[in-house]
Amino acid sequence: METKVKHVIKQVECMDDHYASQALEELMPLLKLRHAHISVYQELFITWNGEISSLYLCLVMEFNELSFQEVIEDKRKAKKIIDSEWMQNVLGQVLDALEYLHHLDIIHRNLKPSNIILISSDHCKLQDLSSNVLMTDKAKWNIRAEEDPFHKSWMAPEALNFSFSQKSDIWSLGCIILDMTSCSFMDGTEAMHLRKSLRQSPGSLKAVLKTMEEKQIPDVETFGNLLPLMLQIDPSDRITIKDVVHITFVRGSFKSSCVSLTLHRQMVPASITDMLLEGNVASILGLPWPPELVEVVVTTMQLHDRVLDVQLCACSLLLHLLGQALVHHPEAKTPCNQAITSTLLSALQSHPEEEPLLVMVYSLLAITTTQESESLSDELQNAGLLEHILEHLNSSLESRDVCASGLGLLWALLLDGIIVNKAPLEKVPDLISQVLATYPADGEMAEASCGVFWLLSLLGCIKEQQFEQVVALLLQSIRLCQDRALLVNNAYRGLASLVKVSELAAFKVVVQEEGGSGLSLIKETYQLHRDDPEVVENVGMLLVHLASYEEILPELVSSSMKAVLQEIKERFTSSLELVSYAEKVLLRLEAATSPSPLGGEAAQP
Repeated sequence: METKVKHVIKQVECMDDHYASQALEELMPLLKLRHAHISVYQELFITWNGEISSLYLCLVMEFNELSFQEVIEDKRKAKKIIDSEWMQNVLGQVLDALEYLHHLDIIHRNLKPSNIILISSDHCKLQDLSSNVLMTDKAKWNIRAEEDPFHKSWMAPEALNFSFSQKSDIWSLGCIILDMTSCSFMDGTEAMHLRKSLRQSPGSLKAVLKTMEEKQIPDVETFGNLLPLMLQIDPSDRITIKDVVHITFVRGSFKSSCVSLTLHRQMVPASITDMLLEGNVASILGLPWPPELVEVVVTTMQLHDRVLDVQLCACSLLLHLLGQALVHHPEAKTPCNQAITSTLLSALQSHPEEEPLLVMVYSLLAITTTQESESLSDELQNAGLLEHILEHLNSSLESRDVCASGLGLLWALLLDGIIVNKAPLEKVPDLISQVLATYPADGEMAEASCGVFWLLSLLGCIKEQQFEQVVALLLQSIRLCQDRALLVNNAYRGLASLVKVSELAAFKVVVQEEGGSGLSLIKETYQLHRDDPEVVENVGMLLVHLASYEEILPELVSSSMKAVLQEIKERFTSSLELVSYAEKVLLRLEAATSPSPLGGEAAQP
């Protein structure tokens, strides 16, 4: 079947099996590259040519008749200047592709006009990426140099000594830009000698830049600032690809169809974004949020996952959209699917050390996880997110935002997921203890911690030797923020869960300590939240489990808990659960205080 896309096989002769295998192994990762402006190899394989008894590494790549080389030669023959708008556009595409490679620590090594192909009049791609093994074969290098004297003229000074780095690509790109800007007044041979002379005498560039100025080459001021910085003999003195982008598209006025460069150049001011969102933009674009906009944002993140500015801007916008929508429509379901979660996880992988991005991704995942099914939580666990959170809680204790968002996401995962591997969670109680010690007066941190403690207790992930420590932290959190209903509910749920299985935990609740006993705290909580049935129910559940231990009953009696329980029974007559809790404990207390047959008082089993 005939297809529109044509391919060509490039054959590289190899000296032996080891050499061929080494080169193949180095090139294989390039098959996984995905970028709109990079032509990836379609296939790589090794073959034997029996006629000449030689081994070949074969590279199958996209074939196109046109490249930058043909554009430059056509303009050179016609002595015409390359169109400024076209050059800015394709240069932006080249920079975007090269920035992508350098972010992945990939060096092109073979950058020259003939290796930038034109798919259409305004769409170019880098091709023929090379490997260190292929580019450091001195014998073949010399043969190629003799056959094509232009070949080595694009190479950086250090590359002639088989030393390659990202800065080598910067030199080659500088040579390409120089050739494109000077082709209207300099022939091919002159241009080649100029490129070679720059390796020893950078001063020769000044004369060319002066001529460009005299001939009024478009954007000569920008190129006059850029090229000397790209064509420094010492690689350490050369600028990076990000610097090139900044000079041309951020500080300069260049324009390109490349989305990432547009976002590099100009972000939407936060004040405008806030104004749009506060102006109920959701009602304009579709309630409760515009799904089309969410899709565009996610697609942009996928296309430009290595550009940090894009990821930060996109995550910020998503948080604004989802946050505002949930404020106005609390019952609405977030537009979450595998594409969104995988994109957010990919952002974490691409920028593992970027704290602001980490915090926003954690927050977004927490929002979506709490509103979706178990399958999403399971998917995130399988992707290693639990371990990722624990690692950053451990390494980023000094960052409040990381700790708060990490605990929030951990709570969301534990709430909705089925935990298959509980081993990593055994570290959590000690980690939370460190977090709370670092932020002893932080109500938000305490609230998230109580939620996680409660779920860990249900999962059986708190060890017996940790019971006393966890109970103390839960009581401490309640004392810190008794006005936070969510904190109080989760803390009492956690206490009830621990007390149910451990008499040691029960004693820790009732024992008199510096801040007072847990029983006096229970009475305070009841008085503060006596009109909140949920809080009262969780308090009642804790009292039921405390009353199950004979040794604890005297403490309950002496603390006048009977009056509290009687009030609960009378005030919440419509709640069968609450009435049942109150009656169970009252029966135990009455049994504990009733006279024994011998005239004394004894607790009934």
